[in-house]
Amino acid sequence: MRRLSVKELALIPKGSLIMVRWRDANEDRCKLDEHVQSPELSCKDWGLYLGISGRKHRMLLLGKDVVEMHVEWGATRIPLELVEEIMLVVPREDLVTVVQEVQTLGRRIRLRRYNRRKERYSVYSD
Repeated sequence: MRRLSVKELALIPKGSLIMVRWRDANEDRCKLDEHVQSPELSCKDWGLYLGISGRKHRMLLLGKDVVEMHVEWGATRIPLELVEEIMLVVPREDLVTVVQEVQTLGRRIRLRRYNRRKERYSVYSD
C-alpha cells in the first residue's frame, strides 16, 4: 500500500482500489459539554477510484458496485475537504483481470441515479 495526496489522485488511473479515511458528521445525543469533549468521527471507506466531481464543492467518487450489463456504478461521494488520508491498495493494471468492468472506465462514468418522486396515495373512507 502506498499513501497518496489529493493532488496525486489525478495521476493514478480510474479503477484503482483505494482506501480513504475521512471525517464524517454524527448525530450523537448528549449534554453540551460531552459534545465539546467528544473526538471527531473518522470513517474508513474503500472502493474503486472513479474520479473527482464538482467545481465548487469537489467530491471524491468511490465505486462500490456495478450493474454488469449496463456498466452503471454505485458510488460514495466524499467531500475532498473532509479527506484525511488516501491509500492506494491495488493499482488498476492489477485489478483489471478481476473486475472486468474497470476496462470500460473512460473519461465519463455513468453513476446510478435514484428517482425521488413522491408517491401519491388516496385515502378512501367508508
